[in-house]
Amino acid sequence: MFQINLPDDVKYILNTLRAAGYEAYAVGGCVRDCLLGKLPKDWDVTTSALPEDVKRLFPRTVDTGIKHGTVTVMVKSEGYEVTTYRVDGKYTDGRHPESVSFTASLDEDLKRRDFTINALVYNETNGVTDLFGGTDDLDNKIIRCVGVAEERFGEDALRILRAIRFSAQLGFEIEEDTYKAAVKLGGQLKKVSAERIKTELDKTLISDNPGHICLLNTMGLDRVILPELENADQEFISAALIRSRNELTIRWAVTALAMELGNEEALEPGALTVKVLHRLKFDNKTLDRIVLFVRTIRNGFPGEEDEDIRIRCRRLASILGWENTDDFLNLCEAVGIGLKHAGRKNTFNFVPELIEEELKKIKENGDCISLKELAVNGKDLIECGIEAGTGLGKTLNGLLEAVLKDPDMNTRDRLLETVKNKG
Repeated sequence: MFQINLPDDVKYILNTLRAAGYEAYAVGGCVRDCLLGKLPKDWDVTTSALPEDVKRLFPRTVDTGIKHGTVTVMVKSEGYEVTTYRVDGKYTDGRHPESVSFTASLDEDLKRRDFTINALVYNETNGVTDLFGGTDDLDNKIIRCVGVAEERFGEDALRILRAIRFSAQLGFEIEEDTYKAAVKLGGQLKKVSAERIKTELDKTLISDNPGHICLLNTMGLDRVILPELENADQEFISAALIRSRNELTIRWAVTALAMELGNEEALEPGALTVKVLHRLKFDNKTLDRIVLFVRTIRNGFPGEEDEDIRIRCRRLASILGWENTDDFLNLCEAVGIGLKHAGRKNTFNFVPELIEEELKKIKENGDCISLKELAVNGKDLIECGIEAGTGLGKTLNGLLEAVLKDPDMNTRDRLLETVKNKG
Protein backbone atom coordinates (compact mmCIF):
# COMPACT_ATOMS: atom_id res chain seq x y z
CA MET A 1 0.00 0.00 0.00
CA PHE A 2 1.37 3.40 -1.02
CA GLN A 3 2.12 5.54 2.02
CA ILE A 4 1.78 9.32 2.00
CA ASN A 5 3.55 11.35 4.64
CA LEU A 6 0.63 13.44 5.85
CA PRO A 7 1.34 16.73 7.65
CA ASP A 8 0.59 16.60 11.38
CA ASP A 9 -2.29 19.08 11.01
CA VAL A 10 -3.95 16.90 8.38
CA LYS A 11 -3.46 13.78 10.51
CA TYR A 12 -5.10 15.61 13.42
CA ILE A 13 -8.15 16.55 11.30
CA LEU A 14 -8.55 13.07 9.82
CA ASN A 15 -8.05 11.31 13.15
CA THR A 16 -10.51 13.61 14.94
CA LEU A 17 -13.21 12.96 12.35
CA ARG A 18 -12.59 9.20 12.27
CA ALA A 19 -12.53 8.96 16.07
CA ALA A 20 -16.00 10.53 16.08
CA GLY A 21 -17.24 7.78 13.75
CA TYR A 22 -17.02 9.57 10.41
CA GLU A 23 -15.15 8.73 7.21
CA ALA A 24 -12.43 11.21 6.30
CA TYR A 25 -9.80 11.40 3.56
CA ALA A 26 -7.28 13.79 2.06
CA VAL A 27 -8.66 14.44 -1.41
CA GLY A 28 -7.82 15.74 -4.85
CA GLY A 29 -4.72 17.65 -5.85
CA CYS A 30 -2.77 16.95 -2.68
CA VAL A 31 -3.07 13.18 -3.23
CA ARG A 32 -2.28 13.55 -6.92
CA ASP A 33 0.84 15.60 -6.19
CA CYS A 34 2.09 13.13 -3.57
CA LEU A 35 1.74 10.27 -6.03
CA LEU A 36 3.75 12.32 -8.52
CA GLY A 37 6.46 12.92 -5.94
CA LYS A 38 5.60 16.61 -5.60
CA LEU A 39 5.02 18.67 -2.46
CA PRO A 40 1.35 19.74 -2.29
CA LYS A 41 0.60 23.43 -1.86
CA ASP A 42 -2.75 22.79 -0.17
CA TRP A 43 -4.39 19.92 1.68
CA ASP A 44 -8.14 19.39 1.39
CA VAL A 45 -10.28 16.90 3.29
CA THR A 46 -13.51 15.17 2.30
CA THR A 47 -15.71 13.57 4.96
CA SER A 48 -19.05 11.96 5.68
CA ALA A 49 -19.49 14.39 8.59
CA LEU A 50 -22.04 17.15 8.06
CA PRO A 51 -20.83 20.76 8.31
CA GLU A 52 -22.39 21.16 11.75
CA ASP A 53 -20.58 18.03 12.91
CA VAL A 54 -17.27 19.42 11.69
CA LYS A 55 -17.90 22.70 13.48
CA ARG A 56 -18.75 20.83 16.68
CA LEU A 57 -15.58 18.72 16.59
CA PHE A 58 -13.06 21.53 16.05
CA PRO A 59 -12.61 24.60 18.24
CA ARG A 60 -11.84 27.08 15.44
CA THR A 61 -13.70 26.96 12.12
CA VAL A 62 -14.75 29.40 9.40
CA ASP A 63 -17.87 29.00 7.24
CA THR A 64 -16.06 29.56 3.94
CA GLY A 65 -18.49 27.59 1.75
CA ILE A 66 -21.13 26.31 4.14
CA LYS A 67 -23.81 26.24 1.41
CA HIS A 68 -21.72 23.67 -0.46
CA GLY A 69 -20.65 21.80 2.65
CA THR A 70 -17.22 23.40 3.11
CA VAL A 71 -15.91 24.44 6.51
CA THR A 72 -12.37 25.70 6.98
CA VAL A 73 -10.77 24.17 10.03
CA MET A 74 -8.10 26.37 11.58
CA VAL A 75 -5.11 24.61 13.10
CA LYS A 76 -2.73 27.14 14.57
CA SER A 77 -2.52 29.76 11.81
CA GLU A 78 -3.27 27.41 8.90
CA GLY A 79 -6.68 26.77 7.35
CA TYR A 80 -7.79 23.43 5.86
CA GLU A 81 -10.96 23.05 3.81
CA VAL A 82 -13.12 20.18 5.05
CA THR A 83 -16.03 19.37 2.74
CA THR A 84 -18.93 17.00 3.29
CA TYR A 85 -19.59 14.28 0.71
CA ARG A 86 -22.13 15.77 -1.65
CA VAL A 87 -24.18 15.26 -4.79
CA ASP A 88 -24.63 18.25 -7.09
CA GLY A 89 -28.00 19.12 -8.59
CA LYS A 90 -28.55 20.20 -12.19
CA TYR A 91 -26.18 22.70 -13.79
CA THR A 92 -28.39 25.11 -15.69
CA ASP A 93 -25.90 27.95 -16.10
CA GLY A 94 -22.93 25.86 -17.21
CA ARG A 95 -20.99 26.77 -14.08
CA HIS A 96 -22.85 26.11 -10.83
CA PRO A 97 -25.26 23.45 -9.56
CA GLU A 98 -28.76 24.65 -8.76
CA SER A 99 -28.62 22.71 -5.51
CA VAL A 100 -26.32 20.59 -3.37
CA SER A 101 -27.37 17.64 -1.24
CA PHE A 102 -25.16 15.83 1.22
CA THR A 103 -24.57 12.10 1.02
CA ALA A 104 -22.95 9.40 3.13
CA SER A 105 -21.40 7.82 0.02
CA LEU A 106 -17.81 8.53 -0.94
CA ASP A 107 -18.52 7.03 -4.39
CA GLU A 108 -21.29 9.55 -5.07
CA ASP A 109 -19.06 12.43 -4.01
CA LEU A 110 -16.15 11.42 -6.23
CA LYS A 111 -18.41 10.93 -9.28
CA ARG A 112 -18.99 14.69 -9.46
CA ARG A 113 -15.28 15.59 -9.68
CA ASP A 114 -13.63 16.78 -12.87
CA PHE A 115 -10.70 14.51 -13.73
CA THR A 116 -9.68 11.05 -12.61
CA ILE A 117 -6.35 12.30 -11.30
CA ASN A 118 -8.25 14.72 -9.03
CA ALA A 119 -10.68 12.06 -7.75
CA LEU A 120 -8.13 10.25 -5.59
CA VAL A 121 -8.46 10.07 -1.81
CA TYR A 122 -6.15 8.89 0.94
CA ASN A 123 -6.03 8.11 4.62
CA GLU A 124 -3.53 6.07 6.60
CA THR A 125 -5.97 3.22 7.25
CA ASN A 126 -7.17 2.59 3.67
CA GLY A 127 -4.28 3.98 1.67
CA VAL A 128 -5.15 5.42 -1.75
CA THR A 129 -8.74 4.90 -2.87
CA ASP A 130 -9.02 5.13 -6.65
CA LEU A 131 -12.48 4.52 -8.11
CA PHE A 132 -11.92 5.81 -11.65
CA GLY A 133 -8.44 4.75 -12.72
CA GLY A 134 -6.71 7.94 -11.69
CA THR A 135 -3.48 6.21 -10.72
CA ASP A 136 -3.29 4.52 -14.14
CA ASP A 137 -3.86 7.90 -15.78
CA LEU A 138 -1.03 9.36 -13.70
CA ASP A 139 1.23 6.54 -14.86
CA ASN A 140 0.16 7.06 -18.47
CA LYS A 141 0.31 10.87 -18.22
CA ILE A 142 -3.30 11.39 -19.26
CA ILE A 143 -5.94 14.00 -18.41
CA ARG A 144 -9.29 12.20 -18.50
CA CYS A 145 -12.70 13.21 -17.20
CA VAL A 146 -14.46 11.23 -14.51
CA GLY A 147 -17.31 9.36 -16.19
CA VAL A 148 -18.72 10.90 -19.39
CA ALA A 149 -16.63 13.86 -20.51
CA GLU A 150 -19.53 15.73 -22.14
CA GLU A 151 -21.45 15.57 -18.88
CA ARG A 152 -18.52 16.91 -16.85
CA PHE A 153 -17.89 19.80 -19.25
CA GLY A 154 -21.61 20.44 -19.60
CA GLU A 155 -21.82 20.88 -15.84
CA ASP A 156 -18.94 23.34 -15.68
CA ALA A 157 -17.34 24.71 -18.84
CA LEU A 158 -14.36 26.04 -16.90
CA ARG A 159 -13.21 22.42 -16.67
CA ILE A 160 -12.27 22.68 -20.36
CA LEU A 161 -9.61 25.27 -19.54
CA ARG A 162 -8.63 23.29 -16.45
CA ALA A 163 -7.90 20.31 -18.71
CA ILE A 164 -5.51 22.46 -20.74
CA ARG A 165 -3.99 23.91 -17.59
CA PHE A 166 -3.35 20.51 -16.00
CA SER A 167 -1.88 19.21 -19.26
CA ALA A 168 0.52 22.16 -19.20
CA GLN A 169 1.41 21.90 -15.52
CA LEU A 170 1.93 18.14 -15.57
CA GLY A 171 3.10 17.64 -19.15
CA PHE A 172 0.18 15.25 -19.77
CA GLU A 173 -1.87 14.56 -22.91
CA ILE A 174 -5.62 15.13 -22.93
CA GLU A 175 -7.39 11.79 -23.46
CA GLU A 176 -9.22 11.48 -26.80
CA ASP A 177 -12.85 11.49 -25.59
CA THR A 178 -12.07 14.29 -23.15
CA TYR A 179 -10.43 16.29 -25.96
CA LYS A 180 -13.37 15.77 -28.34
CA ALA A 181 -15.88 16.78 -25.67
CA ALA A 182 -13.89 19.94 -24.92
CA VAL A 183 -13.92 20.90 -28.60
CA LYS A 184 -17.63 20.14 -28.93
CA LEU A 185 -18.67 22.11 -25.85
CA GLY A 186 -16.12 24.93 -26.18
CA GLY A 187 -18.87 27.44 -26.88
CA GLN A 188 -20.06 27.02 -23.31
CA LEU A 189 -16.99 28.98 -22.17
CA LYS A 190 -19.01 32.12 -22.99
CA LYS A 191 -20.78 31.49 -19.69
CA VAL A 192 -17.56 31.64 -17.68
CA SER A 193 -16.47 34.93 -16.10
CA ALA A 194 -13.40 36.75 -17.41
CA GLU A 195 -11.74 36.48 -14.00
CA ARG A 196 -12.02 32.68 -14.02
CA ILE A 197 -10.74 32.45 -17.57
CA LYS A 198 -7.77 34.68 -16.74
CA THR A 199 -6.84 32.53 -13.74
CA GLU A 200 -6.65 29.38 -15.86
CA LEU A 201 -4.73 31.13 -18.64
CA ASP A 202 -2.29 32.54 -16.09
CA LYS A 203 -1.63 29.10 -14.64
CA THR A 204 -1.11 27.66 -18.11
CA LEU A 205 1.35 30.39 -19.08
CA ILE A 206 3.48 30.07 -15.94
CA SER A 207 3.63 26.28 -16.16
CA ASP A 208 6.62 24.29 -17.39
CA ASN A 209 4.81 23.88 -20.72
CA PRO A 210 3.51 27.37 -21.56
CA GLY A 211 3.24 26.45 -25.24
CA HIS A 212 0.12 24.48 -24.31
CA ILE A 213 -1.68 27.81 -24.55
CA CYS A 214 -1.70 27.04 -28.29
CA LEU A 215 -4.24 24.30 -27.56
CA LEU A 216 -6.78 27.13 -27.44
CA ASN A 217 -6.18 27.57 -31.17
CA THR A 218 -5.93 23.87 -32.00
CA MET A 219 -9.21 23.17 -30.21
CA GLY A 220 -10.98 26.25 -31.59
CA LEU A 221 -11.44 27.71 -28.12
CA ASP A 222 -9.64 30.98 -28.81
CA ARG A 223 -12.49 32.24 -30.98
CA VAL A 224 -14.73 31.92 -27.92
CA ILE A 225 -12.58 33.41 -25.15
CA LEU A 226 -9.67 35.11 -26.92
CA PRO A 227 -10.53 35.76 -30.59
CA GLU A 228 -7.50 38.00 -31.02
CA LEU A 229 -5.35 34.88 -30.65
CA GLU A 230 -6.99 33.12 -33.61
CA ASN A 231 -4.82 34.80 -36.27
CA ALA A 232 -1.63 34.81 -34.21
CA ASP A 233 1.38 32.76 -35.33
CA GLN A 234 1.18 29.70 -33.11
CA GLU A 235 4.72 28.54 -33.92
CA PHE A 236 6.04 31.90 -32.79
CA ILE A 237 4.02 31.79 -29.57
CA SER A 238 5.13 28.29 -28.65
CA ALA A 239 8.83 28.84 -29.36
CA ALA A 240 8.97 32.26 -27.68
CA LEU A 241 7.09 31.13 -24.58
CA ILE A 242 9.35 28.13 -24.08
CA ARG A 243 12.42 30.38 -24.25
CA SER A 244 11.00 33.13 -22.03
CA ARG A 245 11.58 33.41 -18.31
CA ASN A 246 8.81 31.93 -16.16
CA GLU A 247 7.38 35.28 -15.18
CA LEU A 248 3.75 36.13 -15.84
CA THR A 249 4.16 39.58 -17.40
CA ILE A 250 6.84 38.32 -19.79
CA ARG A 251 4.74 35.40 -20.95
CA TRP A 252 1.64 37.54 -21.36
CA ALA A 253 3.76 40.06 -23.28
CA VAL A 254 4.81 37.29 -25.69
CA THR A 255 1.17 36.27 -26.14
CA ALA A 256 -0.03 39.84 -26.51
CA LEU A 257 2.69 40.66 -29.03
CA ALA A 258 1.67 37.63 -31.09
CA MET A 259 -1.92 38.86 -31.06
CA GLU A 260 -0.90 42.34 -32.19
CA LEU A 261 1.29 41.01 -35.00
CA GLY A 262 -1.53 38.72 -36.14
CA ASN A 263 -4.24 41.37 -36.31
CA GLU A 264 -4.23 44.16 -38.88
CA GLU A 265 -6.28 46.38 -36.60
CA ALA A 266 -3.34 46.57 -34.19
CA LEU A 267 -1.90 49.65 -35.90
CA GLU A 268 -1.05 51.56 -32.73
CA PRO A 269 1.43 49.57 -30.63
CA GLY A 270 -0.21 48.31 -27.44
CA ALA A 271 -3.77 49.26 -28.35
CA LEU A 272 -4.99 45.71 -28.91
CA THR A 273 -3.15 44.54 -25.79
CA VAL A 274 -4.94 47.13 -23.67
CA LYS A 275 -8.29 46.02 -25.10
CA VAL A 276 -7.66 42.33 -24.39
CA LEU A 277 -6.22 42.79 -20.91
CA HIS A 278 -9.05 45.08 -19.85
CA ARG A 279 -11.54 42.46 -21.00
CA LEU A 280 -9.74 39.81 -18.94
CA LYS A 281 -9.89 42.07 -15.86
CA PHE A 282 -6.15 42.50 -15.34
CA ASP A 283 -5.13 44.72 -12.46
CA ASN A 284 -3.74 48.07 -13.59
CA LYS A 285 -0.16 47.46 -12.42
CA THR A 286 0.21 44.20 -14.36
CA LEU A 287 -1.60 45.60 -17.38
CA ASP A 288 0.65 48.66 -17.51
CA ARG A 289 3.81 46.55 -17.35
CA ILE A 290 2.69 44.19 -20.13
CA VAL A 291 1.63 47.13 -22.32
CA LEU A 292 4.97 48.85 -21.66
CA PHE A 293 6.82 45.78 -22.90
CA VAL A 294 4.64 45.34 -25.98
CA ARG A 295 4.77 49.01 -26.97
CA THR A 296 8.52 49.24 -26.45
CA ILE A 297 9.33 46.17 -28.50
CA ARG A 298 6.92 47.10 -31.29
CA ASN A 299 8.35 50.63 -31.49
CA GLY A 300 11.81 49.15 -31.92
CA PHE A 301 15.19 50.17 -30.53
CA PRO A 302 14.82 53.94 -29.86
CA GLY A 303 16.91 56.42 -31.85
CA GLU A 304 18.49 56.42 -35.28
CA GLU A 305 20.73 53.62 -36.50
CA ASP A 306 23.73 55.94 -36.81
CA GLU A 307 23.24 57.36 -33.31
CA ASP A 308 25.65 56.27 -30.57
CA ILE A 309 24.40 53.02 -29.05
CA ARG A 310 25.08 54.29 -25.52
CA ILE A 311 22.64 57.14 -26.10
CA ARG A 312 20.05 54.77 -27.52
CA CYS A 313 20.45 52.47 -24.53
CA ARG A 314 20.03 55.36 -22.08
CA ARG A 315 16.84 56.23 -23.92
CA LEU A 316 15.67 52.61 -23.67
CA ALA A 317 16.44 52.52 -19.94
CA SER A 318 14.51 55.77 -19.55
CA ILE A 319 11.47 54.29 -21.27
CA LEU A 320 11.55 51.06 -19.25
CA GLY A 321 13.00 51.98 -15.86
CA TRP A 322 15.79 49.90 -14.34
CA GLU A 323 13.27 47.61 -12.63
CA ASN A 324 12.09 46.35 -16.03
CA THR A 325 15.24 46.10 -18.13
CA ASP A 326 16.24 42.52 -17.26
CA ASP A 327 12.80 41.12 -18.03
CA PHE A 328 12.57 43.18 -21.22
CA LEU A 329 15.89 41.81 -22.47
CA ASN A 330 14.67 38.28 -21.80
CA LEU A 331 11.51 39.10 -23.73
CA CYS A 332 13.58 40.41 -26.66
CA GLU A 333 15.65 37.23 -26.72
CA ALA A 334 12.54 35.04 -26.57
CA VAL A 335 10.83 37.04 -29.31
CA GLY A 336 13.90 36.77 -31.54
CA ILE A 337 13.98 33.00 -31.13
CA GLY A 338 10.24 32.75 -31.69
CA LEU A 339 10.38 34.76 -34.92
CA LYS A 340 13.33 32.73 -36.20
CA HIS A 341 11.54 29.47 -35.40
CA ALA A 342 8.45 30.72 -37.26
CA GLY A 343 10.55 31.76 -40.27
CA ARG A 344 9.75 35.44 -39.81
CA LYS A 345 12.07 38.45 -40.03
CA ASN A 346 12.94 40.22 -36.79
CA THR A 347 12.37 43.92 -37.52
CA PHE A 348 12.54 45.19 -33.95
CA ASN A 349 16.32 45.86 -34.04
CA PHE A 350 17.06 44.73 -30.51
CA VAL A 351 20.31 42.85 -29.95
CA PRO A 352 19.93 41.70 -26.32
CA GLU A 353 23.57 40.76 -25.72
CA LEU A 354 24.89 44.12 -26.94
CA ILE A 355 22.20 46.14 -25.19
CA GLU A 356 22.72 44.27 -21.92
CA GLU A 357 26.41 45.16 -21.86
CA GLU A 358 25.73 48.83 -22.57
CA LEU A 359 22.98 49.03 -19.97
CA LYS A 360 25.34 47.53 -17.40
CA LYS A 361 27.91 50.28 -18.09
CA ILE A 362 25.25 53.00 -17.94
CA LYS A 363 24.01 51.75 -14.59
CA GLU A 364 27.55 51.44 -13.19
CA ASN A 365 28.27 55.02 -14.28
CA GLY A 366 25.13 56.24 -12.50
CA ASP A 367 23.94 58.08 -15.62
CA CYS A 368 20.65 59.94 -15.30
CA ILE A 369 17.78 58.19 -17.09
CA SER A 370 14.69 59.78 -15.48
CA LEU A 371 13.18 63.12 -14.55
CA LYS A 372 13.59 62.15 -10.92
CA GLU A 373 17.37 61.98 -11.39
CA LEU A 374 17.68 65.36 -13.12
CA ALA A 375 19.77 67.90 -11.23
CA VAL A 376 16.86 70.38 -11.48
CA ASN A 377 13.13 70.08 -10.87
CA GLY A 378 9.97 71.96 -11.67
CA LYS A 379 10.44 74.41 -8.80
CA ASP A 380 13.87 75.36 -10.11
CA LEU A 381 12.45 76.07 -13.55
CA ILE A 382 9.60 78.17 -12.19
CA GLU A 383 12.17 80.28 -10.36
CA CYS A 384 13.85 80.75 -13.75
CA GLY A 385 10.63 82.14 -15.18
CA ILE A 386 9.08 79.03 -16.74
CA GLU A 387 5.32 79.03 -16.16
CA ALA A 388 3.69 76.01 -14.50
CA GLY A 389 1.73 73.81 -16.88
CA THR A 390 2.36 71.81 -20.02
CA GLY A 391 5.28 74.03 -20.98
CA LEU A 392 7.07 73.16 -17.78
CA GLY A 393 6.75 69.46 -18.50
CA LYS A 394 8.02 69.90 -22.05
CA THR A 395 11.04 71.80 -20.79
CA LEU A 396 11.88 69.11 -18.23
CA ASN A 397 11.56 66.40 -20.87
CA GLY A 398 13.78 68.41 -23.18
CA LEU A 399 16.41 68.63 -20.47
CA LEU A 400 16.17 64.89 -19.86
CA GLU A 401 16.72 64.24 -23.57
CA ALA A 402 19.80 66.46 -23.47
CA VAL A 403 21.14 64.55 -20.47
CA LEU A 404 20.45 61.19 -22.12
CA LYS A 405 22.67 62.36 -24.98
CA ASP A 406 25.33 63.81 -22.69
CA PRO A 407 25.32 62.70 -19.02
CA ASP A 408 27.82 65.45 -18.16
CA MET A 409 25.00 67.92 -18.76
CA ASN A 410 23.30 66.79 -15.57
CA THR A 411 24.43 69.59 -13.27
CA ARG A 412 22.23 72.31 -11.88
CA ASP A 413 24.28 75.11 -13.40
CA ARG A 414 24.47 73.64 -16.91
CA LEU A 415 20.78 72.75 -17.03
CA LEU A 416 19.64 76.14 -15.78
CA GLU A 417 22.00 77.81 -18.23
CA THR A 418 20.41 75.79 -21.02
CA VAL A 419 16.95 76.96 -19.95
CA LYS A 420 18.03 80.60 -19.79
CA ASN A 421 19.65 80.44 -23.20
CA LYS A 422 16.49 78.97 -24.73
CA GLY A 423 14.40 81.58 -22.96
